[in-house]
Amino acid sequence: MLIRKPQPKAEEGLPDRLEKLLSLYEKNLRLEVFFIGRKDIESLLDILPAQGDLINALTPMLSDLLLPPAQAEALQKRLEAADALRESNKQTLEQAMQEVSSELEQMSGARQRIRQMRQLSKSMYQESNEPARLQNWA
Repeated sequence: MLIRKPQPKAEEGLPDRLEKLLSLYEKNLRLEVFFIGRKDIESLLDILPAQGDLINALTPMLSDLLLPPAQAEALQKRLEAADALRESNKQTLEQAMQEVSSELEQMSGARQRIRQMRQLSKSMYQESNEPARLQNWA
């Protein structure tokens, strides 16, 4: 006689787990917005690997999940909103990086001009070994 082990239903805990992971993903997206706005790159770099892990965990769940049409549509809207927010974060981050790059270029140009002025100043004082022209003028 064959004894069968009861097969755990994959769908029993899946919707709850999906909800938790999706909520955490959405929360982290809002944190990304906050960190980008504050230009807190270290915190942003800390949260991005977690986002990648969440995406890797959510992707197979979504393919295995069977939901009624209303719930599937609501889930699809949440995923689309999350994708839109992620794309917005990406664009905002790219814009911030361009601003930082522009500031660095301006600072580099200013530093170069300061070096040139110092060199001119040094050369003017070092080259004037001859007596001042107005020394015995009066």
